[in-house]
Amino acid sequence: MHKLNITKREINPIDRFRTRLRLYFANTFRMTDKIILNIRHSDDYTDYLLMAAGLTNKRIIPLVNPSSEKLKAARDNDTQVLRCNTIRHPVDRWSSPVSGDIDAGSITINTCYYMDDNGEINFNKAEAVRRGIEDIATNILMSCGNLRDAYRRYFPFLWSRREKIFADPKLFYVQSGRFDNMGDSMPVGAILKAMEEDPSTFQIRLGGGCGCGKRPLLIDYDQIYDSHWTVYTWCPVCQSRREIRAWNFQRAYQCERAVEEAMYDYNKVRTVSPLCIFDLVEALKDSSLRSE
Repeated sequence: MHKLNITKREINPIDRFRTRLRLYFANTFRMTDKIILNIRHSDDYTDYLLMAAGLTNKRIIPLVNPSSEKLKAARDNDTQVLRCNTIRHPVDRWSSPVSGDIDAGSITINTCYYMDDNGEINFNKAEAVRRGIEDIATNILMSCGNLRDAYRRYFPFLWSRREKIFADPKLFYVQSGRFDNMGDSMPVGAILKAMEEDPSTFQIRLGGGCGCGKRPLLIDYDQIYDSHWTVYTWCPVCQSRREIRAWNFQRAYQCERAVEEAMYDYNKVRTVSPLCIFDLVEALKDSSLRSE
């Protein structure tokens, strides 16, 4: 798992909250590809801050006082709805002006942080609150666990479009949410390339293989509390998926080495893609539609 280095220093409440968010979402595995901010009207400026938090990311959708019908129409099974509430409490150095309870599906904003009792706005503090709201939603979408769950979900489609991924570095280096045991990221393109060039390493027959009796592809694996492993497989022949518990899994090092070699052979300078895995899937779908 990728570990964050946090040094002891004096930080403001917004930075402290961002740090807690990144730690909280480090192991989130429920895939979310869209966030709805369900805004309960309090004052026009706070509504504006919440609306503005969704301007930089099309997957963050702010709705002010939506009806139940409108909310139902805007969401699907991969949507997370966050209720946005406001309070007015005195602010001290230990309290955060923006707090999120992800289990309860809510964001709470303390308007005293940027607005006095006369309605005067401290715009610098208001902007910090806007970024804090945006961080809550972005950290749900871009957490390693969420990206990894998306990688597993979309793997058959990514495999079928791997040649397009190999042809474009921006697609090749999209992050999968997976990391090797040294903490280095494993891009989607490198994983696919390793599987194509070294299939024997990634073909595995745990738990009886798959429905058609073939050796399915090992698409992911995860060690649980230094104990057993959870192994994820997909068969390109019969399309079956399996999630298997294994205690004597010894392929991790071989797979990670194959991915590292594939990445080195592809481009000896590691780069970072500006796209996320949701962008990658959309781009590949768009290119497929144009080619038809």
